[in-house]
Amino acid sequence: MKWMVVVLGLAAGVWSGCGKTENEPRTVVELQPLTEPRPLRAEKATKQLGEDCRENGASACLSGLCLHVKPGRHEGYVCSQPCQGDAECPTSWRCAQVYPTPKGRLCVPSSNESGASSTTH
Repeated sequence: MKWMVVVLGLAAGVWSGCGKTENEPRTVVELQPLTEPRPLRAEKATKQLGEDCRENGASACLSGLCLHVKPGRHEGYVCSQPCQGDAECPTSWRCAQVYPTPKGRLCVPSSNESGASSTTH
């Protein structure tokens, strides 16, 4: 029985290769590496809470915190700051626990906003 499986496998391999010649053009697929967007370092931090930090990342924010709050690779980067409650964040933002440490709370924009509001509660 094993012998029959081997013979059928060889026959299928030979049959699949029939009709092809080496002169046929081959399709070459150029693979693109997966890249991670890395911002250029800002010379000086000048961005306030809620301002766009896509180009220079955390180095542009006075707080040193740049959050990515939208799903698109090239959108939704805003400066944030540490907080203990909503009163320390701009209107329509909230103070949220973003990582599990006592100081892991940051101001985050609401889900329908990308930042740019600087009025605090």
